Amino acid sequence: MIRKRTSVWILPLLLAPLSLEAQTSPEEFLGHQVGADRNLVDYHQIRAYFEQLDEESGKVSVLTIGETTLGEPMIMAVVTSEDNMANLDRYREIARRLSDPRDLSPEEAMALSQEGKVIVLVTHGLHASEIGTSQAVLESAYRLATGDTPFEADEVLDDVIVLLIPVANPDGQLMITNWYREYLGTKHEGGPMPWLYHHYAGHDNNRDGIANKLVETRAISSFLWPDWFPQIYDDPHQMGKDN
Repeated sequence: MIRKRTSVWILPLLLAPLSLEAQTSPEEFLGHQVGADRNLVDYHQIRAYFEQLDEESGKVSVLTIGETTLGEPMIMAVVTSEDNMANLDRYREIARRLSDPRDLSPEEAMALSQEGKVIVLVTHGLHASEIGTSQAVLESAYRLATGDTPFEADEVLDDVIVLLIPVANPDGQLMITNWYREYLGTKHEGGPMPWLYHHYAGHDNNRDGIANKLVETRAISSFLWPDWFPQIYDDPHQMGKDN
C-alpha cells in the first residue's frame, strides 16, 4: 500500500475545467463558490451534497460507514464508472485475494491483477482545523462524476475505484465551522477555538491508526480493510499560512 500526505493547494491543479454532465455543481448547491471568502461549508452541507450526487449520478454511491463520537453519521463515497459500480463485489473480492496471495499461484495472481481495478482511498479533514480539504472534496467529487478534469476522467474511472471519505472527523469539522460563523464579522473573527476539536484526541487523532481506539478510526478501518483493501491511500492535509 502507498500512503502519502499532500497539501490542499495541490488539489486545484488536478481540477482544470473541461466538459460537464448534468449534475448539480457545488456552487449551485451552496449558492456560492467553494472557497469563497468568509464562507465555510459544514459537515451537514457536505453530507447533503454527496447525497445529492448519489441521486443524480450513476458514478457516485454514498455509504454510511459508522457514527462519530458525538453521533454524526460518517459517510464514504464510491466514485467509479457505472460498469464498475455494477461489479463492486467482484472487484472487492479480487483486491481481498491479492492482499494475501499466499494461496495463489503466480499465474492466478497475474490474472486477477489484470481483471481487477485500482482502488484509491482519499480521506479528508482528519485534522479539522485544516479546513481546506473538507471544502475541496466537494469539487473533487463533482469533477470526477462529470468528467470535468484535465485528464480523461471517464477512462480513468474505468480502471480506478475512488473511495472518498469527505470528512474523517465530522465532529471537529462542525466545531470549527460553527465557531468561525459565530464570530464572523466581529473582532474575534478567525480566532482559535478554545477547546479540542476531537472529543478525546484533539489534533492527535491521526496517531490512532494502529491502536484504533477512536470510533472514527474504527469506522474507517473496519469498513475498508475487510472489504476494500485499497492499494493507494492519500491523506491530504493543509499547510498553515506561515509554512
